[in-house]
Amino acid sequence: MKGGGCNKMNQIKGNGFIITEGNGNYTMSWMTGGFQDIEVTYPVSKELVDKALRSEQDAYEVELFLQTGEWVTKESKEVARQNYFRSSPVRMLVNPSSIKQLFSIQEFEELIQKAISSELKPNELDAIGIVENYLELLLVDPLDWQEEIEAVHLKILQEKINNYIYFLESKQYVERYGDNFDKKVIHITFQYSPSDNGLAFLAAVQKVLQPTDMSLKVELPE
Repeated sequence: MKGGGCNKMNQIKGNGFIITEGNGNYTMSWMTGGFQDIEVTYPVSKELVDKALRSEQDAYEVELFLQTGEWVTKESKEVARQNYFRSSPVRMLVNPSSIKQLFSIQEFEELIQKAISSELKPNELDAIGIVENYLELLLVDPLDWQEEIEAVHLKILQEKINNYIYFLESKQYVERYGDNFDKKVIHITFQYSPSDNGLAFLAAVQKVLQPTDMSLKVELPE
């Protein structure tokens, strides 16, 4: 027996989209657009929900159907897939090896660069604070190190670390935190273990910082 007066909304998270269910009615929402992401929401049937949750390909076919009212034909499927990833490059990071063949080398790298930049945010400081008697800048890297994206990942991580070093060297923290610290630490936490090239790069950064009052603290996943 169902009680009245309470409309409970349930959410199911898919790969890059959210299904919301309330009173047997479903909506499907996802972010679309380039640098300026916009959330779009469409009412959707239970059959389409089941299809969207089946696989990544089924999900984008459902999204395209909701947007255009048409199912992609076999001939247009490749173009549709290309446009799907162009509109939301961050989804390429889930399985880049299966997507690389859709694009020229140049366009694939441009899209991957856009995707990684949107996740790693090289021009932003993730967090800053004082720990004991030193200044700590936190850098969070949530990205994997698949072979197809490793070079771009490393390039953007390097850009972000350089921005952190410049922030410390130019003393942009002084107005808020003062300048009475034993040392300044760039604390990087990785969600995925870096590749050999990634680890070699981090070792090189530590060596460069050795004669300074800055140091690198690296936290790897368990």
